[in-house]
Amino acid sequence: MTHLITKLMLTGLIVASTHLHAENYDFKPGLWETIWKSEIVEIDAPPEMEKMMRSMSKRPDYTETECINDISSAFDLEPEENEGEECQTNSNWISANKMMFETSCTSPDGASKTVGEMHFNGKTSTSKLEVTISEEAMKIKSKLVGNGKYIGACD
Repeated sequence: MTHLITKLMLTGLIVASTHLHAENYDFKPGLWETIWKSEIVEIDAPPEMEKMMRSMSKRPDYTETECINDISSAFDLEPEENEGEECQTNSNWISANKMMFETSCTSPDGASKTVGEMHFNGKTSTSKLEVTISEEAMKIKSKLVGNGKYIGACD
């Protein structure tokens, strides 16, 4: 089940990052820190599985720190390939600082859909994702919110 929570967070992040272009937004290269908060909105699963998923979702916020000097390459990531999984992504720049995206994936184990938006403003960024995963034994809908900030030059 840890894989499912990780998949919730990474699916949205990776998919969003595959469609960014450096010339389209205001972004300061350097050391960035992003704090991610997740929340289960809805879960349809057997009681013991639901209890386990809800307890796992109460983990502390996840903080990620990374050096991003070449923004084009940092956001030009290929999604991790899972055997038998096929994904389609659509992204749309609403303005120079806001991108919206949607991805749908199917695999032998089930399906997932991520809808989200990202905002960039020089030394800050925000991300909001809604991820729905449907597998044989359950369906789960989660929200993820990320707040990023530039914290200085890379070492």
